[in-house]
Amino acid sequence: MASTYITKTISDGGNTKSTFSAWVKRSGLGTTQYLFHTSENTNNDVKIIFNSANNFRVIGVVSGSTVMNLSTNRKFKDNSAWYHFVVSIDLTQSTEADRVKIYVNGSQETSFSTATYPSQNYSSLRLNNNGDRRTIGTIYDGGGSAGSGYFDGLLAHVHWTDGYAYAASTFGSTDSTSGIWKPNTAPSVTYGTNGFFLKFEN
Repeated sequence: MASTYITKTISDGGNTKSTFSAWVKRSGLGTTQYLFHTSENTNNDVKIIFNSANNFRVIGVVSGSTVMNLSTNRKFKDNSAWYHFVVSIDLTQSTEADRVKIYVNGSQETSFSTATYPSQNYSSLRLNNNGDRRTIGTIYDGGGSAGSGYFDGLLAHVHWTDGYAYAASTFGSTDSTSGIWKPNTAPSVTYGTNGFFLKFEN
């Protein structure tokens, strides 16, 4: 059973733009699994997960109320495949659907069972807030405890940007010979104060 994760408390930062990008190979299926969690506490957080039905979800909660909630109709159950997921958040956009975009293997997902977007210029979403805890691989509550919703699988080339929203084409491209979507090994990315690139090469 998976039980590993990485976590760090951050400082400073903005609230209206961020990007998550990761190459993901699933192992266990059928349980809620956290790829990414950034939180003050469980009443104020942003989480990127697979739910127990194997849908991909992006959820934002502020003061206990869900202000962002996208759940794909598509299910991700292929244990043999590497998926490339990108979540691009830009709350300055005037068009609702442009504020949160999900890409899988370079293509934007447009079919959702649930699609709730934050209002324009919404500044309370916990994207890069001072004192928040940033966690990869599980949920980390405000009391300093981890241990539920562990991600079961492999991760590589994990990016998070603070203050910048990028499309999937920044992080990947289609191989001209094979037609397969592949990672850009040295993408042109500005990470901001709290951004990072974790290659997980080993």
